Amino acid sequence: MTTPEVPAMRPGKRAPPKLDLRALLASPPSARLSAEGSSSIGTATRRTHPTEIVDAHIHLWTATQLERGEMRWQAAQGGLKQLSGPHELEAYRVVSQEGVKLVGGGRTRHAGVVYVQAEANRDDTDEDGSQGGWDAAVNEVESVCAAALSTGSNLVALVPWAPVQHGRAALQLYIPRLLACPSLVSLSETLGYQPIKGFRYLLQDSPPRFFHTDQFMDGFRYLGETGYSFDMTLDVTHEETGKTKILDDAIVAIERTREGQDAAQQTCFILDHFAKPPLTADLSHPTPPHFNAYLDGLFQLALLPHTYLKLSALLDSADKPTAQAAFSEFRSGDYKKRRREGAYERLKARILGVLEPAIEAFGDERILVGSDWPMFRATLLADSVTSPSPNHCAAASAEEEAAAWAFEMQLYLDCLVHLGLDGDAIDRIFAGNARRAYNLSINP
Repeated sequence: MTTPEVPAMRPGKRAPPKLDLRALLASPPSARLSAEGSSSIGTATRRTHPTEIVDAHIHLWTATQLERGEMRWQAAQGGLKQLSGPHELEAYRVVSQEGVKLVGGGRTRHAGVVYVQAEANRDDTDEDGSQGGWDAAVNEVESVCAAALSTGSNLVALVPWAPVQHGRAALQLYIPRLLACPSLVSLSETLGYQPIKGFRYLLQDSPPRFFHTDQFMDGFRYLGETGYSFDMTLDVTHEETGKTKILDDAIVAIERTREGQDAAQQTCFILDHFAKPPLTADLSHPTPPHFNAYLDGLFQLALLPHTYLKLSALLDSADKPTAQAAFSEFRSGDYKKRRREGAYERLKARILGVLEPAIEAFGDERILVGSDWPMFRATLLADSVTSPSPNHCAAASAEEEAAAWAFEMQLYLDCLVHLGLDGDAIDRIFAGNARRAYNLSINP
């Protein structure tokens, strides 16, 4: 395997870090994957399955929230039908419990899940919550925590929305209000710790330099001072944000946030979804526009301390026909034949185009995995499957739902194994790094 070419650096920037290249060596062609999830090379055995998975990115919404019109994604005109119905924690619990049996030869345990805000309605002009602009976001936290208590789900952390754009003054009002939610108080007692570990404010559709204001910087710094992380969601394919220029904006924002921060209180930034790279075409010949700039941005972000990259939502970045064909091969078992012309291998190659340089830049200690459930359902499932729960959708199939969750996890696993990772490195990416990034000091 050829080591990826390092993009040309901008003036004034340092070269990206270089890792031990043994981490990037692909398995020799003679390596044969066994049904148990290990590969044999002569007499040596590599463990090529994670011992456990902490799913670091899911979204939820209930029938009640939809009836009240509280959720922006689902209320938007022209919304995706597969996401139009309720997607509740109990449904996710069933899907993931069955799905994990299909990952890594069935030798992997589902160890926990991190809930990330699902864009409840809000009023960004409401700086102190007195106009009701925070109510739906607070209700979202109350709803998720109540569901965790009633279902016995292994929810280990929450990343709610927060008015970070208004700085610490707003956060000092908002965070105590969240922490007073009755169901959150009860869940904290059950878990033995307070599970809100970070916050998110969607930046993926924001105009250039939107999050460079002094108030944003003040909000970012306050999160670090109080022990919270920030999930930074960017989209390098979005026309109105200047495409990969949003990565430059992220670099500037993180560097400015670090200015004056105590080393022990630096804000942890978690970059969701690999910044949504374009995966609708092969990344070899010709190289898609802006791809080198995208890789350059990743390398520069990797130079910043306490910055993580979340391997999630890449199915949403791929073209639907390829993803659906690859899913069909997964369900039939044909993907195990490793046919170069097969859809599964083509999709894997596209993901490797961004994952390989990301591994070189961030290493195996700053990448974590999230399913982005249920968003990938819109790519893989038919329009008639509006909810994963048969109580809300007669067309829902438990087997298909579990397979869809497992498909994404197995795809990421196969890519990592292809790059030569195994054992402890895979365990870090599938579980350990999520615990570190979200400051989960205990094993779920």
